[in-house]
Amino acid sequence: MFGKKKKAATSSSSSLKRTNHTPSIIAEDMRLTGSLTSQGEVQLDGRIEGDLRVKHLVIGLTGMIEGMIEADSVVVKGKIIGSLIANKVMIESSAEVHGDVFHDTLSIEAGAMIEGSLKHRHEEDNVAPIKPEAGEESTSSLLVDDDNDLSFVNKQAADKS
Repeated sequence: MFGKKKKAATSSSSSLKRTNHTPSIIAEDMRLTGSLTSQGEVQLDGRIEGDLRVKHLVIGLTGMIEGMIEADSVVVKGKIIGSLIANKVMIESSAEVHGDVFHDTLSIEAGAMIEGSLKHRHEEDNVAPIKPEAGEESTSSLLVDDDNDLSFVNKQAADKS
């Protein structure tokens, strides 16, 4: 009789996932070496040397990461040295980013420092120049050889006289 109630209570509590929505905080005086993974929000005010894989990341003014970051959303107020891959990236004016940022949506405040490339994750990498089809004139055939030294305005003036 008592065993059934106990099992029911145990099974229902073990099936719950992350009911506490309090962010994990890495304080200013903490230094972490290694990888960090979290299903929730992480507030970083200290320093991490390693890779992060989190749901939501806030890098505070004193926060610093040396490594790769993967997240759903990231707010950067501190410093990143490494790649950042996220759906939503907000880089505030106090931020320093030294690395590539791969994003779906991106906002950058004036004053932020970014050294690296910004790349939309759904952007097409294979961009090729448009080639003229058969029967179309190319732009090089539009130039007249004897007028190459004249600008467009000068050509119009020469044609009028």
